[in-house]
Amino acid sequence: MGLMALNRLMSTQRKRKQRRNRCHGRGAASSLSKRDSPPYRHDVNSHCGKEARYLDPVLSEDVWCRIYSLLQMQDAARAACVSRSFLGYWRCYPNLTFTNGTMCPKENLKTAGSNVIRDYNNQIDRVLMNRSSADAVTKLKLDYHVPPDGAESYHRLDSWLQMAVTPRTKELELLVWSKEASFDFPCILLSDMCGGSIQKLLLFKCALRPTSQLGLRSLRTLHLRDVRVTGEELGCLLSSSIALEHLKLVYCDDIVRLEIPCLLQRLSFLEVAGCMNLQVIENKAPNLSKFYLGAGERMQVSFGESEVKKVELVQSRAISYATDNLPSRVPNLETLTICSTCEIVNSPMASGKFLHLKFLSILLMSGSNFDKDYDYLSLVPVFQASPSLEMFCLFVWEHSMYHWFEGDPASLRRLPQHCHGNLKSVKIIGFFPQKSMIELACHLLENATSLESLTVDASPANYRCSGKGRKCCPLKATAIVKARKSILAVKKYIKGNVPSTVKLNVPKPCQRCHRF
Repeated sequence: MGLMALNRLMSTQRKRKQRRNRCHGRGAASSLSKRDSPPYRHDVNSHCGKEARYLDPVLSEDVWCRIYSLLQMQDAARAACVSRSFLGYWRCYPNLTFTNGTMCPKENLKTAGSNVIRDYNNQIDRVLMNRSSADAVTKLKLDYHVPPDGAESYHRLDSWLQMAVTPRTKELELLVWSKEASFDFPCILLSDMCGGSIQKLLLFKCALRPTSQLGLRSLRTLHLRDVRVTGEELGCLLSSSIALEHLKLVYCDDIVRLEIPCLLQRLSFLEVAGCMNLQVIENKAPNLSKFYLGAGERMQVSFGESEVKKVELVQSRAISYATDNLPSRVPNLETLTICSTCEIVNSPMASGKFLHLKFLSILLMSGSNFDKDYDYLSLVPVFQASPSLEMFCLFVWEHSMYHWFEGDPASLRRLPQHCHGNLKSVKIIGFFPQKSMIELACHLLENATSLESLTVDASPANYRCSGKGRKCCPLKATAIVKARKSILAVKKYIKGNVPSTVKLNVPKPCQRCHRF
């Protein structure tokens, strides 16, 4: 809810009360009504000091407090500047967000000078000092910036956390922007103040040294990014966070081995990315269902008895990693998303079967790491190893170099027939007329007996707008010309192979965003 919505609500309530008052007759009944429910209220405008007289909406104090808490912090602060009543609500406003965008949107604190950062910190200090100590912060998001001159240390941040973190705090996001030594997060503060209430904890650029006594019984989401914590220390925290549902670790380079205990019965989503020294992930949580791995091509992963059904891989040679490791380690896999920054020219055969895989998405990033002769037809063994596959999406970023195929259609390769009986939908986004990509499309048309639709989009992946408010990403004129030529190649080499039961979709470059 914004400030304008709050004003509309107040106006509506006033009009309703005015109508009710007009319905009362004159005389004793009217006088009694006025005595029992005085329609006017006095307030003081904090800007001009004048007493304002207005109709008070018929809402209880608790309801108004709830409405006020739904405002964005900037709107809540503005309302407090013009009304003494709202000023009281402001002093117990539960959701505090101290970031560059909310406190000083015209400045970039990451590149600002010491004076600007000190002003930012002073504003935060004033807000917290003017709050009532008895009123708890439910959600706190705090970006702490250390001035470049190093005049301020972390003592101010410590005092802020002491004031803001209370037994009612449910969400805490702390981002520390400093080139100096990392901030030692006070774990004892969580244990003493909100061990039973904190549900979400996000830390960025901190040092975390938890002990076995730290019990976060209600913690559901833990996100550590660029945090200095070892695998043993993280294990202490996890062993006492029995309600944890989502664990995300990014750039935590001190972790070598990650062990997830079986006590985490509710853990369903694990994300690990950029932890360069992490070698082993051993999961014993029985209900893990989603797993994200970034830059972990040399990592050993064990899922225990959990039935992981959704996996996303973002790394070099991700296709090879998936076909080598996932069939045996994730036997119940249903959804697989692969983002690969580098692949060998011919992907190997799958080491086993993806018996339950239904949705497969492959994103191939652009750059010199992809050879112009990459054989897209080598993806066929993945289909053969996935008898339950229903939907396949291939996203290709524009290549820096490739050969256009303009030869005889009779020269296209055809693999031995293999029925992909459950495949119903195929999308190729970023299509270009490389020979092996044309061969892949033709192979799927000939062997996917249940295929219902084939989409061949020549625009680069993720370049299309929604057709409403958002615009397409900028495209060079040469890219638009290439897309149009690719459409002609679809008509020449693919359209003639489309069965009557299959709907062929060949979107043209967006005419709303690009002029030809």
